Amino acid sequence: MPHSTVNGIKIYYEEQGTGEPLILINGLAFPMDLWFAQIRELSKDFRVIALDNRGIGRSDQPNEAYSIAMMASDAVGLLQSLGIAKAHVVGLSMGGFIAQEIALSYPEVVNRLILVATGMGGTRSLELGEPFWDKVAAAISGKTTEQIYRTDLTLMTATGFAERQPNIINQAVALRMKNPQPLHAFLRQFAACNAFDNNHRVQNILQPTMIILGEDDPIFPIPLADDFRQKLPKAKMIIYENCGHAIHLEKADQLSIDIREFLKN
Repeated sequence: MPHSTVNGIKIYYEEQGTGEPLILINGLAFPMDLWFAQIRELSKDFRVIALDNRGIGRSDQPNEAYSIAMMASDAVGLLQSLGIAKAHVVGLSMGGFIAQEIALSYPEVVNRLILVATGMGGTRSLELGEPFWDKVAAAISGKTTEQIYRTDLTLMTATGFAERQPNIINQAVALRMKNPQPLHAFLRQFAACNAFDNNHRVQNILQPTMIILGEDDPIFPIPLADDFRQKLPKAKMIIYENCGHAIHLEKADQLSIDIREFLKN
């Protein structure tokens, strides 16, 4: 299985397809496997690289402080190890934080930027998302790891999605259960997210950018769309109706279509 040693740890990745490089960066507690639909579709046109962030999946999970800047450096180091000087960057949730950091700290690496189900961090974002985390904490108390994964996916997706699409939830849970995330690694990722605040820097992103949000996202609620509009007025924005946080699962086909269209035009 392919690993690359970056910043002193092993980062797991997979790649498929040929063409312009496109890196997919997933969110908190999500392994790269959950990009399965996008990897399948986008690898028809692009060289798709998907990685497990530090602390998840088959990458190393050191019990030390993590930061978004560190995970951005991991992703850039992986690209460098693959001989890729410039790539399209797609980030979901925490991966959107990482993608923003890459665009700002390593601007020469980013061709086009796509931010999915994410925000800019900071106090306002934390406050808007707090009810979700409180609800999850109560709902998962005393449950097994598999039950926790099923519960958080049910709560983060749009109302009724889990009942309408049980096969997708089952597949996502099974993929997460292949390499369950240790609690210490989740807490390290979670702390990195809570510490991230890009509100004072995001306007410095100069790459062509597309922002895709779910109208019913409980983690990054839709009022945050206005923040993006104010600070990245030139970015293309798409809002999916009847969609929560797990956009790559809930609107898998449409997400691939919109990513392809943005990158090809």
